[in-house]
Amino acid sequence: MIKKHSKSLIFLLVIIFVPLIMELAGSPIASSKMTLIQMACMYAIVAIGYNILLGFGGQISLGHAAFMGLGAYITGKLMLSLEMNFIFAIIIAAVVNGILGLLLGLPALRLEGQYLAIATLGFGVAMLKVFEELEVLTGGHSGLTGIPAAELFGFVFKSKLSKYYLVLFFLVASIIAAKNILKTKTGRALTAMRDSEIAASSMGVNIAKYKTTAFIISAIYASIAGSMIAIIDRQVFSNVFGISTSLNLLAMIVIGGIASIPGSIIGAFFITLIPEYLKAIPITNAAYILTGVMLIIAVMFFPHGIIEVYEKIKSKLFSKKGNVNATRKEGA
Repeated sequence: MIKKHSKSLIFLLVIIFVPLIMELAGSPIASSKMTLIQMACMYAIVAIGYNILLGFGGQISLGHAAFMGLGAYITGKLMLSLEMNFIFAIIIAAVVNGILGLLLGLPALRLEGQYLAIATLGFGVAMLKVFEELEVLTGGHSGLTGIPAAELFGFVFKSKLSKYYLVLFFLVASIIAAKNILKTKTGRALTAMRDSEIAASSMGVNIAKYKTTAFIISAIYASIAGSMIAIIDRQVFSNVFGISTSLNLLAMIVIGGIASIPGSIIGAFFITLIPEYLKAIPITNAAYILTGVMLIIAVMFFPHGIIEVYEKIKSKLFSKKGNVNATRKEGA
């Protein structure tokens, strides 16, 4: 069992201990870079849930940023006005978003393709307007500011490093939860639906039930990511949850790999980090142009996402290793 997950464990140990070692050595990761990494981790959380909806449930959503926004505002408001512990605030926000996901998922069953995309786009636009106008709860265009720092058992998450570990914990928990979900009856049903809805239906899979379940799961994941934004940034502004964010989430899935949890993470880091580093190019809008070109190349040559490149390299390496071992046995 340990051998099977050895690579994942090694990678996890690296991302846990390297920042800490650098901090103790007096050469901490730059604040701006740490902020980007935290942001990528938060987007990876929502991307994982969105991939369950799109990659397995076969339903597209262009208003998913609204779930993030609702999660962020509910968490921020509960922590700010009621001084509620962040764990309970996250849970309440997730429950509200899960109910909203159910309410949106049921009528969405009647829609497919571009019609579903337009409907969810309308939902996203409507929720953005609510965030901007409902000043009593959201602060309007001024946003929610002064959210207290997250605290757990007397420990306050104030430093960049402590916030990094907090986000990392929720990301790892999200990955484990998603992997376990896909191993359950629900996951097997979603996998069958992904391969063929007609075949899945003929095998007795309740398509409507599991599509709605996928919507609820993805809404909860988006809520957790939104809660992380409120907790880490300690402020929430409506412009973060616009249509561009929903489109970026879709790009993360397509670029990383549809129906792939590792692909969701790769796509989130790609879309978050690459444009920022390309901004160093001293040409107007070069970052956006080059990012667009890279997206087009990725879609054209890697239709199954960047994860496809890793899988091909992995299969070639293992096939070569197998051939070498076979040759050695023949020689012996």
